[in-house]
Amino acid sequence: MKFDNQELVLKDGHRVAIIGGGPGGSSCAIKLLRESKKRGLHLEVLVLEGKDFDFHYNQCVGVLSPPIERLLKDGLEIELPENLINRKIFGYRLHSYNNHILLVGSNGHEPTYTIRRIEFDRFLLETAASLGAKIIRCRVDHVEFLKNSHHDEVRIYHEGGFLKADIAVGAFGLDETMLLAWEKATKNAGGYQRPRKVLTSFITKIPIEETYLDRKLGSMICAFLLPTTIPGIEFGAITPKKGEMIVNVAGEKISSIHLDAFLSQPEVKKYLPELDLDKIEIFRGHFPTAPAKNVYGHRYVTIGDATGWVRPFKGKGINTAIFTGIQAAETMLKFGISGEAFKNYEMSCKALLDDYLYGAFVRHLCKFGSRLFLPLFIELAKVDPLAYEALFNSVSGHDSYKNILHHLPKWSLIQKFFTAFIKSKLPIKKSRSIKMENIKVRQLLPSDINSVIEIDKKITEKQNEGYWEAKLANYLSREPGACFAALDGDRVIGFVLGDIRGWEYAVPFSGWLEVIGVDPEYRGLQVGKLLIDTLFAYFQSKEVKAVHTMVNWNEGDLVDYFRAHGFERGEYINLTKKLD
Repeated sequence: MKFDNQELVLKDGHRVAIIGGGPGGSSCAIKLLRESKKRGLHLEVLVLEGKDFDFHYNQCVGVLSPPIERLLKDGLEIELPENLINRKIFGYRLHSYNNHILLVGSNGHEPTYTIRRIEFDRFLLETAASLGAKIIRCRVDHVEFLKNSHHDEVRIYHEGGFLKADIAVGAFGLDETMLLAWEKATKNAGGYQRPRKVLTSFITKIPIEETYLDRKLGSMICAFLLPTTIPGIEFGAITPKKGEMIVNVAGEKISSIHLDAFLSQPEVKKYLPELDLDKIEIFRGHFPTAPAKNVYGHRYVTIGDATGWVRPFKGKGINTAIFTGIQAAETMLKFGISGEAFKNYEMSCKALLDDYLYGAFVRHLCKFGSRLFLPLFIELAKVDPLAYEALFNSVSGHDSYKNILHHLPKWSLIQKFFTAFIKSKLPIKKSRSIKMENIKVRQLLPSDINSVIEIDKKITEKQNEGYWEAKLANYLSREPGACFAALDGDRVIGFVLGDIRGWEYAVPFSGWLEVIGVDPEYRGLQVGKLLIDTLFAYFQSKEVKAVHTMVNWNEGDLVDYFRAHGFERGEYINLTKKLD
């Protein structure tokens, strides 16, 4: 692509001023410095950041979504440090009007992490500094783009003074002062216009013991789409971190009162400890829901939230900031710093722009169809793998809305949805008689986890959601072939979890029957035998010679049950010491 003129190419000694030291600004600096060094080019990279990452709080939940690790490694040549990770997230529990579902990805899905955002920002900024970026701890309040017969440069005014640069990178998010300054400064250089729509978010942090988090949430994020319950709120979430849970809500026209109302909802309160709403700390933030205009021009380019190129619901704002920072840096080095050159930047981010209309459609569908469409689709996702995968990818951000919607319009799925809709309008029929020939066994799927939790609840009469969500996700990722579900039609009525491992408790390589459960309504119908026989067949196909399980010796009925399936007392006993 041709440039406005050959002077608008980065050369030795040129200065790049990046306004904002968050993930976008730091990533842009890291990429510029690494790539320019490979090219033998000596650039002066300045990062202007008024926030002190040792003390200030970032109004962000702090979730790193896929493909964050690939993005960091391939784009910036850095690894995500283990010490920054609070929790590895296995899945999401999605609540809508009168329905809910647990969403867990398959074994091939990349992980999601929770982090403390301020620590992550500091890590990236320190990495940029270690590569040679100069960090200026001042807020910018004015920018000028001069272009006349005597000058063609950028002038930046900040709390500590004034500087000149060859190119300015806007990485300031939705900072009101900088949005105004950027719009005014670029009026004759391209005409940047901020995102025309934003959502306001309110966040509170609730300190809590790890044992409570493990019991109530496990490693799952609870997401809530309840616009009809609390008008104004588009979505809310509870996110487990290290020693705390983060609760956030978002909407176009909401206040902190909406957060109070959200925290008082029965669906939300069951996950929370006792709270005094008068004593919680609340933080306010914003994120865009529509793209900005003219995000680049003569000697300027905008990245991150200021572009408005983020995803509805699961915004992936950190990913977007890093990705756009990398693309802006590559464009500057390959093509130059003119408005014409930055067309390549827009093309490299085309996937983000293309997904906006699809995301907006899904957002409004959830907003205005929350009482009908979403509960029915959740019910369909419980029995249909295609619908389940679509729902998981939408909530987790593993795939674009464009791809999700393109994969959905299959006639069989449309038929199932309308069948579910018709059934929801018909009176409930009396239960039919149970026939053993209708019961089939197949591999346990991530979409079955909700049914497993309900069966356990019937058996134990206890709420163990957090425990089961993490446990099931672990088994399905470790040995999915040894996990089976028994079905009566589309309904899961039993399950068994198995594993193959060796030398635990000095036991040679063996099969393990970890957990088996059958819906009490189906007891006495040999459902358990069907599940165990299927598991044994799997073990035999893997050339496993012995199967172990563990039971309480004092539970005679349980011991007799396993003896009826061929188990005998083994050579090992467990030893227990009670601690005061």
